[in-house]
Amino acid sequence: MQIPFFDAATVARCEAAEEEIDNVYDIMTLEDGRRDALLRLPAERMAAVARFCNGFPNVELDFEVHEADEITAGDAVNLLVQLEREGGEEEEDEAPPLDAPPVYAPLFPRPKAEGWWLVVGDAKKNTLVSIKQVTLKQKAKARLTFAAPDEPGDYCYSLYFICDSYLGCDQELEVEFSVKPAVSGSDEEESE
Repeated sequence: MQIPFFDAATVARCEAAEEEIDNVYDIMTLEDGRRDALLRLPAERMAAVARFCNGFPNVELDFEVHEADEITAGDAVNLLVQLEREGGEEEEDEAPPLDAPPVYAPLFPRPKAEGWWLVVGDAKKNTLVSIKQVTLKQKAKARLTFAAPDEPGDYCYSLYFICDSYLGCDQELEVEFSVKPAVSGSDEEESE
């Protein structure tokens, strides 16, 4: 329903289609004739659907746990995240956009820009350990810092990448890391 000119009848036709059509990306991959038959929109409205779909965020997310082999109980864990929007590549002479892309939100009372959140949590304990708002134009980097657990062992947290404007473009990835026992000051002196 977030796609321009989609109504309950359009969604029902998509749900009843032979192929699985659950999200914006599925609409984008349909053959032109099949898309025309399902959507049943005049050319100017179909052009608005195409603009929306072409601007819909498709973001590649990579991350790394900084110095993952050195984490000890209670240490600060640094998660380095790289984000890159796929499509819409800039020409070399073209300056990058200054603001986040505008959102298609005709019922919102004022213009709206995309907002993104990176969240790290421990799903087993239902706890949030780090959160950061990011602005994503074409590329972005972020560092999230959180305290390592006090107990040594292997851990699996979740990294969530959440959009405040569109449904269907959020991501969830597993962040695995190991925590070694903390080295106390007396242990260091004994080993010298």
